[in-house]
Amino acid sequence: MLDQVQELLTTHELLPQDLPAGTHTRAAVVAPLFEYNGELGIVLIKRSENIGVHRGQIGFPGGMVEPRDNQDLLQTALREAEEELGIIPSEITILGRLSDRHTVVSGILVSPFVGEISFPYSFSPDPFEVESFHSISLKSLLETRHGAERSFDLPEPVYLLRTFPVWGLTARIIMELADVLEPVL
Repeated sequence: MLDQVQELLTTHELLPQDLPAGTHTRAAVVAPLFEYNGELGIVLIKRSENIGVHRGQIGFPGGMVEPRDNQDLLQTALREAEEELGIIPSEITILGRLSDRHTVVSGILVSPFVGEISFPYSFSPDPFEVESFHSISLKSLLETRHGAERSFDLPEPVYLLRTFPVWGLTARIIMELADVLEPVL
């Protein structure tokens, strides 16, 4: 199934961005996918209250480009996944990428990558950055959208991860991923 995911991501046309004028702070995230019992699963984190403008929110492992990344956005995504969840870069296979997204609240331009990890994976989250992590069936997460949109006063789309709303940039990335992977979901 993950071979099909890679093929779908490879042929997916990235969406053009209508960005506000000026330079943008760059960041990158990785959406870790895994296969379990014939279904695709995804890993999300709940950010701690310690750092960042997105504290306490559900998202993907990722963060800001740092000088040591040499402006390589994939390097940023892999470094952040290792720092936040302990995912060793050599143990994630990048399957493709999704469209760059501009965060409305913080004005950051984020590049999302999709990667495959083994399941189960021995995560070692950094407690300063990550309050918790959640592995969930992608299909199950997508099914929460209709109820979540009515339950929270947040801009659409909204998904529900247990009792936490998944919204904003993360929800838009999930929506694009679901559109791309529809044939295998």
